[in-house]
Order: sequence, then structure tokens, then C-alpha cells
Amino acid sequence: MVPHPADVAVEAWADSREGCLAEAMRGLVESFADIKGARPDDSVTFVVTEESDEEVLVAVLQEVIYQIEMFGRLAVDMSIDEPTEFPVERVEARLATVPLETVERIGAMPKAVGTHNLRFGWVDGIWRAQAVVDV
Repeated sequence: MVPHPADVAVEAWADSREGCLAEAMRGLVESFADIKGARPDDSVTFVVTEESDEEVLVAVLQEVIYQIEMFGRLAVDMSIDEPTEFPVERVEARLATVPLETVERIGAMPKAVGTHNLRFGWVDGIWRAQAVVDV
């Protein structure tokens, strides 16, 4: 998490695209909730078919926010699968979740992922992501 006035800037990096998406999800969640010791008791699977890497990042982070707002579920872990047999760009994601009320909130709840200063791609031999989230 990176300080940003009135918002939260999330930065993540990993050796793989999938790993970077998972780290960005964790960065977002850890900006407002203490998930140390949280044990998932449920999961939700969703499919992302956006075409650009940046659109995939936004879709994943927006799904995390949607699960909180609509169902009171907080993602504490994520796995990503990018099947190669489909004709379109496709990401299948599974969020391992806990009820929101079971974790301590330590920051402002996220509202939406912004599109300014959005980056996600392969840079200097590593996957890097950056997103600004409205709180």
C-alpha cells in the first residue's frame, strides 16, 4: 500500500501475471483489514474476459469490492487460472473468503477502482501492478 491523498494506491509485483494479480488483491484488502490468521470458510469463482492487462486488474479488484458490498465476504486469498483452450482472453479466479465481520478493520473501506495512474504489465523482468482505489 502506498499513501495517496483521499485514496489508496496499491502496488504489487511478482514473477507471474497470476501472482501479481493475487498480490494486488492482498494489497487492496490489507489496506483496510487485518487478515492475519483469517481462515477462509467459503469461496467464490468468477470469470474475467477483459482484453487488456489493465482491464483484468480492474475487474479483479472490483470483484473484491463487489463481494464486500453485496455479500459481506472478504477475500483473504486468491488463485488464478488462465486456460489456454479458449478463443478469447479469459481469466478464471477463485477468491477464498471470510465473513467481513470476522476481521478487524484498520482503514477506510474501498469504493471503486480508478482508471488514472493504472498500470499492469511486464516491466524490467517482472510483472508490476499499480491501481488507485477510491475510499
